[in-house]
Amino acid sequence: MTTKYSTKTSKSFNVWRKFFQYITCIVIITSLRLKYNFKVEGKEFVNKNKKYIVASNHVTGVDPFIIAAMLNITIAYMAKKQLFESFWSTVLMDWCGAFAVDREKVDVSTIKTALSIQKTDWNLGLFPQGTRCNNGKMEHITKGFASIAKKIKADVLPLGIIVKEIPDSKKKDFIIKVGQAIPYNNNVDDMVEEWSKAVSSLSGLEYVPS
Repeated sequence: MTTKYSTKTSKSFNVWRKFFQYITCIVIITSLRLKYNFKVEGKEFVNKNKKYIVASNHVTGVDPFIIAAMLNITIAYMAKKQLFESFWSTVLMDWCGAFAVDREKVDVSTIKTALSIQKTDWNLGLFPQGTRCNNGKMEHITKGFASIAKKIKADVLPLGIIVKEIPDSKKKDFIIKVGQAIPYNNNVDDMVEEWSKAVSSLSGLEYVPS
C-alpha cells in the first residue's frame, strides 16, 4: 500500500532534513560510545563527488545512523512501511529522509523517489536482506536494489558490518568495511551476485545463494 511517505520529491531532501539527520546521527553515535568502539575500513572507496546506492548487511537497529555518521555522507534510507505506523517513529523516519517501501516488491513510488534522490546531493541507502540477520549467513537477498540501480543508473557501494566482542571488555567493536563500488549494468542477477560476494568477503558472513 502506497502512503504519503512512499513518494518524495527532490524538494523533500532539503537542508533541514540533512541537518536533522546529521544531529540525530551525532546524538546516537555519541550515546553508544560506551557500548561500542566504532571503526571504518576502506573509507577511501567513498567518492564524495559521486552518489551511490549504499547497500549493507543488517546487524542492529541503529545501522542506518551509524553508517551515515561514520561515512560522513547523507543517506535517504528505504524503510519498511511498518516503521511509519506510529507517530514518533514516523517523525524520526520522515525527518531523517527515509521513505516507506513494501519489502515484497519495488513499486512505482519507490522508483520515483529513487529518481528524485538522484537529483539531490543525497545517496540512497538500503539493506538487501530486508531485515536484521545475526545467524552468520547472508541469505534471503532480494533483487530490488539491483533493479533500482539499473533504473536510476547508480553504482552500488557494498558495506560489510561486523559487531564483535572485545576480550576482557564490556564494549564491542562496531566495524564498517567499505568495498569498491559495483558499477550498474543491465544484468540484475550479476549485480546481486557481485554485491553478495563482496559483502560476504567484507563481513565474513557465509553467502547462501537463493
